Amino acid sequence: MLTLALLPLSALALQAPPNVHCTSAPVPPGSSLSLVASQIAINGLPMAIVAAHSTLPPQAFLQFYATAWTAPDGHPVYIRYPLGPWQVIAHAEGGCFYTVQVQAAGTGSGALIGVSMPKRGSNNAMVLDVAAPGDARVLTHMVSEDGDKQGNTWLLYTANPTAAVMRFYARTLKQQGWARIMQRQSPGKPGVATAMYQKGVSNMGLVVQPMRAGSSITLTVESH
Repeated sequence: MLTLALLPLSALALQAPPNVHCTSAPVPPGSSLSLVASQIAINGLPMAIVAAHSTLPPQAFLQFYATAWTAPDGHPVYIRYPLGPWQVIAHAEGGCFYTVQVQAAGTGSGALIGVSMPKRGSNNAMVLDVAAPGDARVLTHMVSEDGDKQGNTWLLYTANPTAAVMRFYARTLKQQGWARIMQRQSPGKPGVATAMYQKGVSNMGLVVQPMRAGSSITLTVESH
């Protein structure tokens, strides 16, 4: 599951940011939702996004959306595709674009549900200006602002195992002048490693967790 700072909120519907005038995305009955952000930029797009957890297996979770996004004549109005460890289903309607990316989580599913308006996107999508293993691919890039602080969060996918990724960052970030102020294994999450780094007024959070045939890397850089 994508590791982001989720607000402990039981959301009933996906709330669009003020400049994204879209209806809420449907969710399977019984899903528990956590608001990630109501006004962020994901891959250059203004977007609202929530995380969902369901007892449904991934294929059943996806089928809920396939059914919801099928026209009365039986014609599908969606596309499906893989994205690293995720399975994605996407749907466009009235200038709004909905994406649901799903993967197994325990005995059920974990998902990210987002809504955006592609025509209002910027040109800085998928920008990567942080250290990363050579084979790393950007899955998402989130930009957020909080007062005078700006945050950038990248989700990367690499074929390297978690231990190798942590060694890469310990070596590379030290060379770049970052000081490590914390590193530990996440309690109750086997194989998940976290670290915090500091450089001047900037802070960096690192979370690496095993995925199928590799690892996911979540990097959050916050600066004033």
